[in-house]
Amino acid sequence: MTFVLADLRSAALTNLGSMYAQGLGVPQDFAQALQCYESAALRGQAQAQTNLGVMHAHGQGVPQDFASAARWYESAAAQGETRAQAQLAVFYANGTGVAQDFDRARALYEQAAAQGDPLAHANLGLMYANGQGVSPDPERARSHFAQGASAGDPAAQYGMGVLCAQQRPPEWAQARDWYARAAQQGHARAQFNLGHFYSAAQGTEPDYAQALHWYGLAAAQDDPAAHFNLGVMYGSGVGVARDPAQAELHYRAAAALGDVSAQFNLGVMALQGEGAAPDFAQALAWFGQAAEAGDAPAQLQMGVLVANGQGTQADAEIACQWLQLAANQGEVGAWFNLGQLYEREQAGGPRLPQALAAYRAAAQAGFAPAQAALGWMYAKGAGTLQDFIKAHMWFNIAAAGGNAAAVEGREFVAARMSPQHIAQAQDLAREAQKQQLQGYD
Repeated sequence: MTFVLADLRSAALTNLGSMYAQGLGVPQDFAQALQCYESAALRGQAQAQTNLGVMHAHGQGVPQDFASAARWYESAAAQGETRAQAQLAVFYANGTGVAQDFDRARALYEQAAAQGDPLAHANLGLMYANGQGVSPDPERARSHFAQGASAGDPAAQYGMGVLCAQQRPPEWAQARDWYARAAQQGHARAQFNLGHFYSAAQGTEPDYAQALHWYGLAAAQDDPAAHFNLGVMYGSGVGVARDPAQAELHYRAAAALGDVSAQFNLGVMALQGEGAAPDFAQALAWFGQAAEAGDAPAQLQMGVLVANGQGTQADAEIACQWLQLAANQGEVGAWFNLGQLYEREQAGGPRLPQALAAYRAAAQAGFAPAQAALGWMYAKGAGTLQDFIKAHMWFNIAAAGGNAAAVEGREFVAARMSPQHIAQAQDLAREAQKQQLQGYD
């Protein structure tokens, strides 16, 4: 009889703690809730232990402490408390308060899922869909998502939408329906995907009013991609009246949330001036944020601005550093600009061999201005031995790409070549193009 009375008292203390935690019939008081939960939890009450885990995880009435939250979740999970199993699994999956352990996370999710927990099904679906700690298994992912979705879990419904969209061919109608169910429950990524569904006309005609609506709801939940897409819509006037001020507002919101594309677009807006003179300092600041995050186009823009002294003092060395970072990521225009910087007169004189190598990298990638520049390097013997055949070859290739300077260069070297050498250069150009320029310098 004593144990029954103790259980009843623990349950009562847990209920009282919940009243204080939620402010139900009493003023909200986390300190009182904590005291009630602790009394019940020390008696072994699993729900109270789970609630203590929540309070420690969120810093309610106590300093936020994930390790303490994990310990309380462990105690409750060992008693089969479903919510504690699911929350502890999240901790193990993310390495929050405990060492990351996908096997332990999966085992806990499976325990909770076996008791019908829809969030556990959703997270198991994610693990199998993404191959997170397990071998990717689309069928098991779909099975878990389906079970969670049928119980109304928005994360599982979103997962079902993603799987339907990834089918070959995509099941657009089903994807839209699953996204809509999750979006109506406030799932931000589902709201974004639904907006994208309508704006990108996936399986249907574009509906920009619907896109604007769903992007707006996702943006209200600080979804950076939603803010970015709203910025694009207002900036381009697609589906809505063009409004640069609204575009900037959304880009700034996305940029503050770390969206690199928004930072880059704000740099572009500052360069364009939008009814005013270009603001190079602002452009430099926005491009700088994106460039520091590793965005290659922003690194290219930083190199150009610093090289030209726009928004800052001109500095060829720093410009070269930015351009090299962009070039290393395959930004062809960065290689071309590096060539121009190295070819330019500067402290210590031009660095012609480096210019030649930079032009060659851009030329082999099919960039016609670099092909023409490389032709002139061979024509002049700048940084290399003079070679009219190679010069004619590159001029020919660049001219085929529509570069006017290359036509002039080709005429210049042709006037200094024998018909035999011109024919040789033409054959070389044709062969190089067949080989997509690879291996040709």
